[in-house]
Order: sequence, then structure tokens, then C-alpha cells
Amino acid sequence: MHTAEKRESIPAVHAATNPLSAWLFFRRNLSRTAPVALVIVLSVVLIGTVVTIIRSIDLTVLTVYGYNRYFLVAVPRNGNQVDPRAEAILRAEPLASQIYRISVCFTNIHTIFGKFPFVLFGLTQEEMPQMLRLTRMRLVEGRLPREGEAACALSVGIARNRNLKIGDVVLAPHIEDSFAPVPVKLVGLLDGENWFAVISKEFVQKNYFPPLEEIVVAAPTPEQQPELDRRLDKALDKRQVRLFTYGQLVRELRSSLRNLYLIMNIVIMIVVLVIAIMMGMLSNIFFMQRLPEFALLAAMGYTRGMLLWRVVRETALLVAIGWTVGVLLSMGILWGLYGWVFEPRGMLLQPMDWQAYQYTIPVPIAVLAFAAMSVGPRLLAMDPVLVIERKV
Repeated sequence: MHTAEKRESIPAVHAATNPLSAWLFFRRNLSRTAPVALVIVLSVVLIGTVVTIIRSIDLTVLTVYGYNRYFLVAVPRNGNQVDPRAEAILRAEPLASQIYRISVCFTNIHTIFGKFPFVLFGLTQEEMPQMLRLTRMRLVEGRLPREGEAACALSVGIARNRNLKIGDVVLAPHIEDSFAPVPVKLVGLLDGENWFAVISKEFVQKNYFPPLEEIVVAAPTPEQQPELDRRLDKALDKRQVRLFTYGQLVRELRSSLRNLYLIMNIVIMIVVLVIAIMMGMLSNIFFMQRLPEFALLAAMGYTRGMLLWRVVRETALLVAIGWTVGVLLSMGILWGLYGWVFEPRGMLLQPMDWQAYQYTIPVPIAVLAFAAMSVGPRLLAMDPVLVIERKV
């Protein structure tokens, strides 16, 4: 029994004293490795949090106008109503399964990039439940507006964004960015995949000038909607009608944010380059301080390749720990921001946005590459005899 226990303990002792172990340097030089890891952590936190917050612009626009996945809106260009010839094309389209004639008004919502207009769809009593089913929304509190009533139903997200509750005024003559000739009260709350708002069509046509009438066209399924959008975009005369589709929304959003993302990528490249150069210099300094250690290992018979592989594994372990802690810390900070700042104000943020964290991956790769390029040539050219004799 005693012999067996002694035999099991041998590998542990051997692992702890392995001179090429990547953990050995960390355990013996925590005062050196901790600050270096902290630099990597902070750079990952900086990039991860900034990119996630910037990407919340995409998230906000695509969520706020996400209802456009389920239908397109045809807006008249030269009159109060869609041209009869254009409407005939809309109604003749085989993929057009649901068609509504609507009137709209607007309110404003608060976003990370300022106030943003949001559409209230003016519908009849019969059309409201149909549109809610079409856009995957449901009434969760209160009721839907009655015919001609100065009332509206909003998504829970909009109500939270505007700090509204049932009975509050949403539109009014004195609210500059949410105008209505008479006060419009909130009578119902909606919930679902998107943000949506409905109001009485009769009320909109009586109180807003000119009383525009637009047409909503929906395909049988959301998967068929892009095909319907393409067909009508090709068939309709743009001088008579303008189409608002989800594909167009995404294209315009990407186009408008292109310069912002370009600037963001340049800043990330600069941060990564600065961190990588700094880490390469630190690695070189640490290598010079450890020169006798490497010379002794070389004199003991360890090859240059084995020693270089040890340096690479030490650096890889360092950047892996720094990157992992940085991502976890970023998520913690973003969850805190979401809970304390964004969510109470009805603003959108996705702390678990993995695409944002992909922007941090160049940090460990660049640090590892610069460290290897900095230390590698010096290690391969090292003469252990001269080092041990203190002639270097």
C-alpha cells in the first residue's frame, strides 16, 4: 500500500519541477506576469465594451423597425393615396396574402444616438388584431384603441423608453416631437418579438393633415416576404410609390454606419498595435532578466527549439488568461450597464454579443506574434557559455 502511494506521487513531483513547464515562470514571477496580464485584460475590456455599445445601434434600429420583416409599406409620392395603377399591381401580386390601407402618425423614442421617430400604425378595429398576429405581437395589459378614440397601444419597450404607463399622454399639442392636435392616451401595452404601436385610423385621418393613406402588403410567411419585396420593387414605378422593406432598411443602416465602423476598426488596429509593441518590449526585457536561466537550461542539454517553444507557451498562456478574464470582465461591466443604465431607460444593449468580442481576438494573436518575434532571434543566437561566464 505504501509502495503504491509513493508511486502515484512521482508524476506530481515531476510535473511541479519540470523546467520547461509554462506555469513555472508564472508561479515564480507573479509580480511580473500579473501587470502584463492586466494590460491585456484592460485592452480586451476597452475593445469589447466599446464595440458592443457601438453595435447596439444596429440592434436598436433592427429591433425598433423589426416589424418590417413581416410586410412592406407602399407610400404615395404624388398624392394622399397610392396611385390606382400601383395599387392594382400590389393587389395582383400572387404572393400578396394580406393588404391593409393604413394611416400613420409618429412619436419619438430615446436611443443611444439620440431621439428616433417611431411609427404609430392607424388601423381599424378589425385590422388591429390581424396586424398584431402578423407581427408576432400580443396585448399584455389594457385594451386596444376604439374607433376614432384619441388613444394608442404601444410595445412595453416603447412605454419603458418613454417612461409611460397606462393612462399617460403619449401625443399632445404641447409635445414638440410627439405632436397631436388633441392629447392621445396610452390604453394598452403590447409585447412580442419587435416594437409596435397602433392607433385608430379614423382618429389619424380626422386629426392629421394631409390625411395620407398608405398600403401594407404581407406575404403568406415571413420567409416569402423578401421575394415579395423584390418582385414589387421591380414591378412598381418609383415615381408613383416608394416602398419601405426590411432589406432596404438593413442596406441603408449598413451604408450609414459604414464610416463609423471604419473609424472603429482603425482605432482597434491602433490599440492592438500599441499593446502588441509594448508587450513585445516587455517580453524582451523579461527575457534579458532570465538570460542566465535559459543559458543554464541550454547548458543542461535543452535545445534552442525547446526553449523557444517554452517562451511561446508561456506567452500563449499569459494572453489566453488575459483574454479570458478580459472577456468575462467586459460581460460583467456590460451586464451592469444594461441593468443600471440601458434597461431602465428602455434602450437596447446585448452584453453577450459574441460578434463584438471577435474584435478582441487580434489582441492575443498580435501580442503572441510580437513576443515571439522579439525574443526568438535573441534566444536562437544566445551563447550559454558566455552567459554563464558573465561575458554577456
